[in-house]
Amino acid sequence: MKSLIMLMILSLPMPTIGSGHEIIIYVDDGYKPYSYQIDGRAEGIYIDVLRAAFSKMQNFKVKLLPVPWKRGKQFMKLGKGLGLTPAFFHGHDWPYLYPYSLPFYSETIIAVCTAAVLQQPRPNWPEDYKGLIIGNVAGFDGWGGEQFRQLVAQGEISYREAGSPAALIGMLAKNRHDCIMMESRAYDYHLSKIQTTASTTTNIYLKLKKGALIGTDPIYIGYSETAIKSGQYPQNYAFRKAFDAIIYQMLKSGEVERIMDAYKD
Repeated sequence: MKSLIMLMILSLPMPTIGSGHEIIIYVDDGYKPYSYQIDGRAEGIYIDVLRAAFSKMQNFKVKLLPVPWKRGKQFMKLGKGLGLTPAFFHGHDWPYLYPYSLPFYSETIIAVCTAAVLQQPRPNWPEDYKGLIIGNVAGFDGWGGEQFRQLVAQGEISYREAGSPAALIGMLAKNRHDCIMMESRAYDYHLSKIQTTASTTTNIYLKLKKGALIGTDPIYIGYSETAIKSGQYPQNYAFRKAFDAIIYQMLKSGEVERIMDAYKD
């Protein structure tokens, strides 16, 4: 009888790791060309990279849900969903977002200014930008660095925010800012889109110039410590380990860069 029972148990289908429990990853819904939404579906360069990686992780059901960035951060605090991306490393100041995946890209953050502002050489960030009005996209509070934030707090730099990259560039072109902070590739993307609709005879965007390098920041999936500790994702370790292994292989083989290159004009 015992042998028969054991045979029946062994004949049952074994569950695969991660099966039956959907992994929720929130993504920024307004960060073109990297991560955005069209009719509620996540799109963008990073989304293509992630979908390619998840397609190789057959034991996991993964849903990418686009949300406003600030809401995504709040979801991580509350443990609603396992991860948030595209995230910089914030282990030092966002205690609710930890651990992190392997980075799958590195963003280059630059200052973009009016030509008049850059008539004076300004190679050093943020020292050479004292006395100026600096703009940024709302929610991207990790940009600029600690010294920049200190200068803002001391009143030596004026800091303003806009709701989107396109709005931020428009404000700079209309001299409402002296400079703005943007990711280099994203700036090129948005500027090309704007210039295709702007009049070539009155193109105010021609006076915008790239300034100092602000910094480079690797991009990760940040995981909700709250969600992990709650136990609602018992397969989180297996998922994180599988994703890191796959993304490492994709980086090493050049697959990630090929996906990035597909977005070049």
